[in-house]
Amino acid sequence: MDWANLLPQAVEIFLEKPYPLRFDRSAPMISSFLAQVPTRTYTADEVVAPYIHVFYVAFLVSFIFTPTMRRVATYYGIIDEPDQLRKMHSQPVAYLGGIAVFLGWVVALAFSQFLSLHRAEPGLLPHPQVKFSIVVAATAIVMLGLYDDLYHISPKMKITGQIFAAVCLLVEQVGTRSMDPILTPVGVRIQNALGVHMLELLHLPLKPVPFFGDWFVVIVSSIFVVAAVVGCCNATNLMDGLDGLCGGVTAIIAGGFLFLAVHLAMVGGGMNSNWDALRVILGLALLGAVLGFVPYNFNPASIFMGDSGSMFLGFSCATLIILMAQERGKWLLAAMVMFALPVLDTSLAFARRWVNGRPLFSPDKFHFHHQLVARGSSVRKTVITIYSIAIGFALLGAAIVFVRTRYAVAFYLVIFGSVIVAAYKMGMVHERPRVVRRSSLDSDDQVQPTQNLDPSSVLEIEDERHDRKEGVRDAGTSPAG
Repeated sequence: MDWANLLPQAVEIFLEKPYPLRFDRSAPMISSFLAQVPTRTYTADEVVAPYIHVFYVAFLVSFIFTPTMRRVATYYGIIDEPDQLRKMHSQPVAYLGGIAVFLGWVVALAFSQFLSLHRAEPGLLPHPQVKFSIVVAATAIVMLGLYDDLYHISPKMKITGQIFAAVCLLVEQVGTRSMDPILTPVGVRIQNALGVHMLELLHLPLKPVPFFGDWFVVIVSSIFVVAAVVGCCNATNLMDGLDGLCGGVTAIIAGGFLFLAVHLAMVGGGMNSNWDALRVILGLALLGAVLGFVPYNFNPASIFMGDSGSMFLGFSCATLIILMAQERGKWLLAAMVMFALPVLDTSLAFARRWVNGRPLFSPDKFHFHHQLVARGSSVRKTVITIYSIAIGFALLGAAIVFVRTRYAVAFYLVIFGSVIVAAYKMGMVHERPRVVRRSSLDSDDQVQPTQNLDPSSVLEIEDERHDRKEGVRDAGTSPAG
């Protein structure tokens, strides 16, 4: 067979569709041909080496511009003032760190357009192409967060802006078929379970025609894209509660995503090189930009990323999750496990507020990092502890590369079931209001700051005299010895 002529034809077929082929009635000949196309695997060095400069650019731009943005924020008074309630810092700290992270990310993506793909074949594009909608959507998220940092917008406006960013991705067909790798096997199992006669009786499609139509796949995939963007943006936003917490955890997650992206490019055979390259480039850009910012943000922080930075990190993670999902269901599962820590913290926050009858978007001081600090852990020790947990989740997600999916799912169920029970026992679902006893202060008494006491957690203030009267009454009515 003349591979020199047939391979460019196969590539041309692939380039006509933005996602891996979904075969219809006319596709058996094409699928049998592609099964014979010789593919090769790549080493990690062959995949990463052409794009490693993306990391260099992202890190350097973020590292250099972070102190610059701190001076800009200080000059214009864009400062986060301490409130002695929910905020853990005691001194005013500048915002706009998220702008530096975004600049590092976007400059690195622009630089990547001049690099060469890790696979060069006749008929393939010579350079990686970053979807412009990803940059537009990220810019919208950053502007939305910056506006919130300056003027404090409502949660509904935030979600509306996040939905707009998700729609930007869908317009350029990023994620419009992300659920296809999950729906197609489900459809095949339904067809096998019903049988030919039942399918004909119900006028349902027979194999090899997919059970779920294209319109259904696009609708479900679009819902998934919107949910991923909104969920990830809010998850990282809620986690940004301690110095270096959100940035460090996101860097760990980005490292896990990069591992998955490199593995997919190594074993993918190169037939979809631009999508393989895009995942690796986005992972390197996110990792480099965050690592360039974290040294300034670690306790004691000299600058905060603000909502512009935390929501941008969530959007970047959501984009990578969507790109993983379009390959196979197992890679979506692995990516979600790596991102599990922000998702669990956000889910528990919403459950806690719903159980206690409070608005879902009302702030509180019962997040996991708040719980650790309230139990006597320092900010640094708390952050390092959460880093360790994030590394554990990243390793769990990476394990799916070496373990069959069915075994990995069983392991994940046990782990996450244990985590949920532990969180319930720690009081992360049911708030336990404190009862504070009121007592008089002598002249020599020193008033201590109330940083360890959240006023919103105090349900009742008991009077000391009332307690003494109750004690006397109880003593007088108690039965004699």
